[in-house]
Amino acid sequence: MAKTPPALLTAPVLAGLLALSLLAHWLSFPLLTTDMVNDNVPWLRHMVAAGRLAAFAHPFGSYTPPYLYLLSAVSLLHGAAPDPYLVKLIGVAANLALAGALFRLARTLGLGAPIQIGATALLLPSVVLNAALLGQCDALWAAPLVLALACAVERRHVPMLLWCGVAAAFKLQTGLVAPFFMGVALARRVPLWQWLAAPGALVAMMLPALALGWPLDDMLAIYPRQSTWFPDLARNAPNIWMIVGQLRGVDGPALIPLAYLVAIAAAAGYVARMVRVPVDGRGLVLAALLATLLMAGLLPKMHERYFFLADVLALAHAASARTRTGWQIFALVEGGSTLAIFAYLSGIAGFAALGGVAMIVATWLALRDFRQANPARDIPRWDAKRQFAALRHRSL
Repeated sequence: MAKTPPALLTAPVLAGLLALSLLAHWLSFPLLTTDMVNDNVPWLRHMVAAGRLAAFAHPFGSYTPPYLYLLSAVSLLHGAAPDPYLVKLIGVAANLALAGALFRLARTLGLGAPIQIGATALLLPSVVLNAALLGQCDALWAAPLVLALACAVERRHVPMLLWCGVAAAFKLQTGLVAPFFMGVALARRVPLWQWLAAPGALVAMMLPALALGWPLDDMLAIYPRQSTWFPDLARNAPNIWMIVGQLRGVDGPALIPLAYLVAIAAAAGYVARMVRVPVDGRGLVLAALLATLLMAGLLPKMHERYFFLADVLALAHAASARTRTGWQIFALVEGGSTLAIFAYLSGIAGFAALGGVAMIVATWLALRDFRQANPARDIPRWDAKRQFAALRHRSL
């Protein structure tokens, strides 16, 4: 019987680091970013003024309604604490949910000390800064995807797709890991009717706002509008396009169509590989991490926070694999994301470009380990027509 691996951190060390994390939160909470001043806090005050339910009768804000539901909930504390603190409270609560999701994944994988592994997520600089300093809540979409990954390990496909739909209701960044879940579903020939669980969950989370009067056409336009927010090839994102954009004489916006083509080609190749060489167990963590690194690394118009899920998956992979390369990947990914946040805060794009170098190295290492762990020797080529025919047959 295999021995249970030791915990990542001893209890005293973990307690001390969590105390430092709380100190970082206490020091960061009074600080405000332009996004909070211009967006989140005014949205909260609008709901207080217009009515926490009545406000949803007319479109406001640039985020989807599920986030605004949470903002409406914390607005009940309006007056008891500064409004920026209430906004940041959502991100902190989401980070706690993320730690719980990582605990669930660690337990599903049979890792030692799952509580310590989950708590370690609360120590990551990119996670702490995301909520405590930036006032963001990327854990709202990352946590459901970690739970979806746990369901994939358990081969529970309907819950897996439901969690994907929940994540998509919060943020479009869910698409960064979509090739992974598509590859899993195709490789396992999940019936097409089960795929409807994802859009079903997304629609269900939008229904309260629709019932309160939010126009359907405006709701359908939220994500398309977000894609037009800025024309930059990359904005403080630690990826290859951030590096290319820093080169003299390069017209970044002109390269956006090329960047999309490269990302689509990489996604197609990844899905085909997942179908030809199915992955199970702990190997799914590395596969999900690789998908996220590829998509966030190759898509244009990425932000400094779009590697958030990769940070968490890199930790899960390192805790699962317990290899030198696994920890190297984790250090590179976390370092790249943290540098990108410093680029946003300082306005020095060079930090993000340096983070991009770290992410490229991490992606190469992850791709190498993935190919070595899942060799494609003597595997027939993927017949897409036959694959979808099988799915239709299973759906009948």
